[in-house]
Amino acid sequence: MCYNTSMNWYSANDIDNSPQNDEALLQARLNVVLVAPEIAPNAGNISRLCYASGTNLHIIGKPGFDIKTDKHFKRAAVDYWDRLDIKRYADFSEFSAAVAAKAAESGADSTGSAPRIILTSTNGRSLYFEFKYRPGDYIVFGPESSGIPAEIIDEYGCHSVRIPLNSGVRSLNLSTACGIIVFGAIAQIYQSSLI
Repeated sequence: MCYNTSMNWYSANDIDNSPQNDEALLQARLNVVLVAPEIAPNAGNISRLCYASGTNLHIIGKPGFDIKTDKHFKRAAVDYWDRLDIKRYADFSEFSAAVAAKAAESGADSTGSAPRIILTSTNGRSLYFEFKYRPGDYIVFGPESSGIPAEIIDEYGCHSVRIPLNSGVRSLNLSTACGIIVFGAIAQIYQSSLI
């Protein structure tokens, strides 16, 4: 039984508090970007997360597995991965050029600002829950073993976020970190009435 009925965060935009209306919350049009993902179950979990949250999935470089045939990827993604329109890019330059072209084509959003490329790193400049996300932002996650390459951080690091961690922990699992940041961004965008 739920006694705390005052904790209804849906009320910000007067959405009926029921699971049937959750899709109204998932209109942030965020983009998850994986740079050369190495572990199939992580990428499978992330593809499922993207489908569930209305988020687009982009993959840069060559994954460490075959998306079309890897059984571990398919098992983690369940039957959702093939419902996603996964965008593929040879390298970060091709990806950033595509983002710039799309921004030029579509212009700024209702807030007057174009989506940004946001890096995730254990050394990110902002805590993920303090960063001010915008609809359509591109949230970039690096390979499991090495993270985002230094040259990308040098160029785009002004927009970087981190999850606070105990000093004895090197990092979180990629799909866990992705879930935390994506749903944190969706909640913040929704609560800011940007959707």
